[in-house]
Amino acid sequence: MAEIESILTRLSKIFAIIPLRYVVVGGIAVIHYGHVRTTQDIDLIIEDNPTLFPQFLLLLETYEFDVMEEQFKKAYQEKTNVSIFDEKSVLRLDIKVATKKRELEVLNNAIENTLFGNNLYIAPIEYVLIGKIVYMGKISDIPPSELLEFQDCIDFLTLFYANEEEIDVTFLKEKANEMNLEASLEKLLSIKLE
Repeated sequence: MAEIESILTRLSKIFAIIPLRYVVVGGIAVIHYGHVRTTQDIDLIIEDNPTLFPQFLLLLETYEFDVMEEQFKKAYQEKTNVSIFDEKSVLRLDIKVATKKRELEVLNNAIENTLFGNNLYIAPIEYVLIGKIVYMGKISDIPPSELLEFQDCIDFLTLFYANEEEIDVTFLKEKANEMNLEASLEKLLSIKLE
């Protein structure tokens, strides 16, 4: 966890310098909301602001990340993630420029919170849960015993039941319905953790 804290500290310094909007998602968000698990990366969604990218990449290099500018440019052109490795650990940043409606929505709804002692913007728990559903896709025909073998399923269930009173279930259902994944959400909500 010290390596994660080191990366988040450096990211908080970078984002204090550059006015580039971002949101932390993925495994770090899952850990933040109460499911302790391992992760090999810090997932970020950043705003589509190419005028700030050169400064952002330079700051990453300054704060000891192994930046390959050509890979970043290619990922940007192809609208895919780019991995930027930490020079101080085996961890990496997985960065996605927000171009899709869902990514923009998560970015626009980011909330400032304390992650490992650093003030950073993170996805609200409902968006973390929706992200897990999106990654799983249509799961209505998969038996619960098999679903429980998938990390995304365990993440969803652990987070949901640990934070059930604070979660806007109506919002979750609306988002799942928008993505034609309401059956997947219902399947997940039918599984009880022991």
